[in-house]
Amino acid sequence: MSSFVRCYQLNSSDYKHLFSSQLIYLFSLFNEYDYTVRVVGGAVRDILLGVTPHDIDLATNATKNEMLKLIQGDSNIELVYTRAEHFGTLTLIVGTTIRKTFQVTTLKRSITRHGKDVAVEFTDDWSIDAKQRDLSINSLSMDAHGIVYDYLNGMDDLKMNRIRFNGNISKRLEENPIRILRYFRFFGRLSTDPYAHDPDVLEAIQQCGITLQDVPGEKIWIELKLIIRGRFAGHIMRTILEQRLGPILGLPESLVEMFELENRWLRCMNYQPEPMTLLVTLFNDQEEFDTFCKRAKCSSRHKNLGQFLLDYRYSLQPMRDRDLLYSYKEFLINSHQNQQD
Repeated sequence: MSSFVRCYQLNSSDYKHLFSSQLIYLFSLFNEYDYTVRVVGGAVRDILLGVTPHDIDLATNATKNEMLKLIQGDSNIELVYTRAEHFGTLTLIVGTTIRKTFQVTTLKRSITRHGKDVAVEFTDDWSIDAKQRDLSINSLSMDAHGIVYDYLNGMDDLKMNRIRFNGNISKRLEENPIRILRYFRFFGRLSTDPYAHDPDVLEAIQQCGITLQDVPGEKIWIELKLIIRGRFAGHIMRTILEQRLGPILGLPESLVEMFELENRWLRCMNYQPEPMTLLVTLFNDQEEFDTFCKRAKCSSRHKNLGQFLLDYRYSLQPMRDRDLLYSYKEFLINSHQNQQD
């Protein structure tokens, strides 16, 4: 199947530093057996933005079984079994003395979700795989020679700071509901206007928001933390609640406290505060805070910080320094005891 693709050659200084000896070995192994492998997704996007990627994800036209056969008996590669094999993803640790971990995924044709059950259909066509990814800016791929393959005008969207879904928006969200929060995260990262949401996107998010109820709390909290640490956090959190996502995320439905969150974000946005420092302003009482912690499965550290702010946000201000120090000490002792229980 043929498909239009734009190709861009990067300068070697833009990408060569990412190709460690371990990654080069992996590319060479796949190429030796006539399989194609490329860097995909966020890593390519970050390279184009001049940001060093934290992780390098790979895609290939080799099937899972072909990959398993490829690495069988290779002393330089260790396979780590996870739950991702069903989705065509192998986690490989490459190297002997210095080791690096990569995830390599077979190209996908489609993802179908029935409640918590997910069915995946694979392909060997790079253009089809690009089209089933969530956003155009995440559909770019790059080979070992620094050639970027753009099937969906993702480069143009990146230059225009535009967040655009591939194909039918609702379908993309239903395939993987966490994409709802990923949209807001990328909007905060790339958009230059906090109000420049596509109305069609917000409408689809309202329609598909209920699907977030099947997303594990840990994933919800990861995305919310990244949103709150990003630009326009106050505006974006307001938009999230306006789409009636609050109760699904464990957050209050009311927008009454949004002004305080936006105001606090403006005061401390240059200091990168803890996400809970901002988020706790949305909770009016203990019940609302407990509901969120249960839904998001917050760590003890985040829960203790939120509890402290909830307990003392109104009472600490008028205290004398001596009383303030006593309150801090009392809280630390109680937190330590709670962790031991």
